Amino acid sequence: MKIKITLVLLLSLLVLAGLSYGLVTIPYSQGVRSGTLVKLSKKGIIYSTYEGTLDLGSGDQLTWNFSIHDKEVGERLVSLSGKKVKLTYDELFFKLFYETKYNVKQFNDITESKASDSICELVNVLRKFPRIVEVVGKELELNHSDILKKVRNCQN
Repeated sequence: MKIKITLVLLLSLLVLAGLSYGLVTIPYSQGVRSGTLVKLSKKGIIYSTYEGTLDLGSGDQLTWNFSIHDKEVGERLVSLSGKKVKLTYDELFFKLFYETKYNVKQFNDITESKASDSICELVNVLRKFPRIVEVVGKELELNHSDILKKVRNCQN
């Protein structure tokens, strides 16, 4: 009889532990948010996470708080503070060691893509004037190879 009670209790604890682990780690929602990265800080002693705030466009009225559980993603995102980013995240059922239910998995710097879009627009306008293209092309080849690479990417 004691063995049956012990087995039932042990099995109940294993099921409860499995459900708890699932509720804390398995996402029930996934999404993407874009905005300006306003704040990112590393918090915690035993279980460190990065906690951040994204400005969605209207100051303090439209901000979104998030957590980053992956140390590598957090360290790379720190360098983009103050820039426009697109964050891909999982929404968890519960938060445990972190401040929010939103776990950022990856990100893209969208500031750079806007700048390259503007360069491509300028290239398309300049193509209408062959003489200007010739003069600017020579200058870029001689003194501005980094800009020339961006211009050539527009032609692909």
